[in-house]
Amino acid sequence: MKKIIALIAALVMVLSLSACFGGNNAQSTADEVKLGDIADYDKDFKGLSKFISESVKGSSVQEIYYDILGADNGTRVVLNGNAYVEIYDFSSAKNDTAKAILEDVKDDGKFKPMADGIEMTAVLTDSGKYVIAWDASRGYNYEKDIVTDEVKANW
Repeated sequence: MKKIIALIAALVMVLSLSACFGGNNAQSTADEVKLGDIADYDKDFKGLSKFISESVKGSSVQEIYYDILGADNGTRVVLNGNAYVEIYDFSSAKNDTAKAILEDVKDDGKFKPMADGIEMTAVLTDSGKYVIAWDASRGYNYEKDIVTDEVKANW
């Protein structure tokens, strides 16, 4: 009898834990992406940042340190509170660091914004001015849902 009660108690505990941790904990940003009409946005850094931030419901924009990379401007668009896309303006590519980042992105599709930081997946827009980067370890397909060929072609 004690074994049956212990088994039932263990089963109840497992089910209660699965109710707490199960379900849709990993919010999908893909469900909340609604790309606007690209023609409505200016084809500059602010227009690109605004397009991406307005394309994801609940996103917020944060300032980031971009000048240490030799960028002219930079911003981070936070998606669903934890995933993010960083956008850098390298219009003038004013130093060797900027030039090296642009080469890394062209050649490998990656760069490290900080020497001791994480390596980010990145794309260069067709104009060669803007780098859009993200942490690919978060398992979200930014290139399919946000950083589309149309975005790259228009900026």
